[in-house]
Amino acid sequence: MYFTKILFYEDNYDEPLDSRSVTKLLVAFPRSYTEVMKIIVENSGNFTEKNFKVNVALLMRNFRMTRSGAFKGITFADAFTPDNVIDSCWKGIKNDLEYVRGFIDKNAASHKRSSRLLKLSDKQRDHVIEETRELFHTLCKIIAESGQARHPRVGASKVLFAVLPEVALPVDNLEWDYVFPKTSDYGEILTTMVNEINQWQVKTGKLLDEDCAPKVYQPTTLPSIYNVLAMSVRPIEKLPVSKTVKEYYKFLRESKPQPSGTLQVSQEFPS
Repeated sequence: MYFTKILFYEDNYDEPLDSRSVTKLLVAFPRSYTEVMKIIVENSGNFTEKNFKVNVALLMRNFRMTRSGAFKGITFADAFTPDNVIDSCWKGIKNDLEYVRGFIDKNAASHKRSSRLLKLSDKQRDHVIEETRELFHTLCKIIAESGQARHPRVGASKVLFAVLPEVALPVDNLEWDYVFPKTSDYGEILTTMVNEINQWQVKTGKLLDEDCAPKVYQPTTLPSIYNVLAMSVRPIEKLPVSKTVKEYYKFLRESKPQPSGTLQVSQEFPS
């Protein structure tokens, strides 16, 4: 099945983005995302109801998911109100989520959280992805039952990203339609992500989390980094970002590494 390759040049799917281009995209991304991800990664390592609800509320507000739909108007205080949508998500998946987290911690405890998904054996990783797919389906049903969600799959993927950031990928509507246009299978998207990261690391000899993410971006996870790249390949004319940022993303995607391994950056763009 065809997918847009996030970590490879659009006109040559055998040529990986150089690590400097990846770093530039991360640095160019809104700082609020970096700050929120640090909190989410740190909080999600300690599995509690409080951390679950705080993380979901924080991420939904950062992704502007509280403007409409199932999470409209949700505040941190609302997250602890019985029977709101975040409370329903917690009750619906807490046992299975705790199992998945425990399975990952048990089988990849000696590795950094940022790369644990890749450090699992193929069989273990397939199991985690299958369990995460089931969590996704459960969340879609819960969010749909709120009666306010037109696209429950978007909310479901973001809830999972907020509480399982080393595995889950937040997929918005443009990504479903343009980046992963030929599947509605969340597990297949996660498998694609893992395979592409593996392929990129083999071809470049670099580690996506250690060699591309600057210190200010730490702690992070592979899905968090991949998410930034995935959002950068959405149709630019549909993105609600400034003209300068649009041009910068387009420039980075179209630029090729020079023989020295560096990008030839125009003075019109930030270095």
